[in-house]
Amino acid sequence: MEDISPTHKAFWKVTKALNSEGYLPTPPLKKPDSSLAVDEQGKAECIADSIELQCSHTLPPHDTQHISLIEEEVRQKTSLDPLDDLSPVSLDEVQKLVKGLKAKKAPGLDGISNKAIKCFPLTILSLLVTIFNACLKNSYFPPVWKEAEVIGIPKAGKPSNLPASYRPISLLSGLGKMYEKILKTRLSEYLFGKGLIINEQFAFRPNHSCPQQALRLIEFITEGFKTMKRTVAVFFDVAKAFDRVWHAGLIHKLYLLKVPDRLILIIHNFLIDRHFVFRHENTHSSRRMIRAGVPQGSALSPLLYSVYTNDIPRSSSGVQLALFADDTALYLRGQTERNICPHLQKAIEELARWFQTWRIEVNAEKSAAISFIYRKGRSPVVVAHGPLRINNAPIPWQHTYKYLGITLDRNLHFRDHIKRVRKTAIFYQSRLKGMLGRNSKLSLRNKRTLYIICIRTVLTYAFPVFAHAAPKALKKLQVLQNKFCRSTTDTHWCVKNSVLHRDLDLPSIRKYMKDASERFFAIAESHPNPLLSAAVAYEAPPLSFHP
Repeated sequence: MEDISPTHKAFWKVTKALNSEGYLPTPPLKKPDSSLAVDEQGKAECIADSIELQCSHTLPPHDTQHISLIEEEVRQKTSLDPLDDLSPVSLDEVQKLVKGLKAKKAPGLDGISNKAIKCFPLTILSLLVTIFNACLKNSYFPPVWKEAEVIGIPKAGKPSNLPASYRPISLLSGLGKMYEKILKTRLSEYLFGKGLIINEQFAFRPNHSCPQQALRLIEFITEGFKTMKRTVAVFFDVAKAFDRVWHAGLIHKLYLLKVPDRLILIIHNFLIDRHFVFRHENTHSSRRMIRAGVPQGSALSPLLYSVYTNDIPRSSSGVQLALFADDTALYLRGQTERNICPHLQKAIEELARWFQTWRIEVNAEKSAAISFIYRKGRSPVVVAHGPLRINNAPIPWQHTYKYLGITLDRNLHFRDHIKRVRKTAIFYQSRLKGMLGRNSKLSLRNKRTLYIICIRTVLTYAFPVFAHAAPKALKKLQVLQNKFCRSTTDTHWCVKNSVLHRDLDLPSIRKYMKDASERFFAIAESHPNPLLSAAVAYEAPPLSFHP
């Protein structure tokens, strides 16, 4: 790595390796009947059982009449011939899709890798255009492209002897994913072109991000701090959101949005009769059916989930809604919790009814409520403020909550967030000590690149949200950067940190945050989403207010 350029892919491989513990053998797995799966075939079947259960509705239907009506309506509509036509696929469109394929992606069950697809001659690409157009014309999604090979990745911090502790990763056909991207392009053009996706949803749409959604909440809370008001926020934990989407309900909602009926028929064909096999080592499980959910690993699935949650109720009593995929939050501010909680509880009940109607499960015990209140010092121990409940289960009150990668505390001091990111950065720095340390033979340029990619990104994630934290707290981040500069250059103790920063062409953490925050807020002020642009349009706090 001594002579490679800062844009070399090796840097990204190092970054990926920091989040990986390498290969660990799978121990015997515990089955639901408490027996153990010991051999490779047994382990494959055991995890396949868990995934099959995960991709199905586990709770009995809340309203059987509503479900019957929706399913009958979908059966009738999907039996009719389509009236709309979709724009045909061109050779240029397919060539752009092939060019954008990642060569090292694993192939699906058909064994056709992206690297092979990128080598297709013009004659085969022309044949693909014909196949894709025939599928569009006949409202068809080939069954062979609906077969998935699933592998399991151990979840961090979960017991490795439980089948539910393995995150399923679906390996789908590369050709099938190209067809999905063609469908996604046409669905996106319709939904975003007509402005049909609600503004509260920030996921899976252009020019929207996690920090922008988090900023909405932070600005709402700090605006209340100026007038000594408190904000109560409730964060909901949706169980297996993508894996338990009700297929008939999704198709019903696509018809309500008046999506071209030919596209709806293809999506319906895309969702039904899907199967998977689980691969453990070199052993495959038996073939299993997927009864619910949008397919994992599919290019089309995130947009379909946005459609499914697009009719989520929005309260008219001032309660704010924030969505980022399945991360759902409600919040409201007022003088006291006694004034806030009744309005918030009413909105929660309305939301709970919607969850039940559309077969979405919520974990009340993993959800959280926080009362944000301005205090200069440390906050006292949290006590129960009042009963907030969902489906007759209490929502626990918390002192901190990790929301979209940012640890929020009830006073917005961000000490807990800074402590967490420092710990992660120190861990990464220790892993990279051989390349960033005093004895490393890497060039200073490459050491600097490794630091920026692997460590500074951790320290400054969502920086506009917490850039106003106390200077003493932010200084802890700067100390880490100072240590990097001194260690990587092996400089004498008497050399100033400012000189090291200048020689490495590395801005201080405060300056980097300031410059990047200015760009972030400039984008937010002119953002097409009115919820974001309104969030940053505020007056300066009074002189007596000091965050």
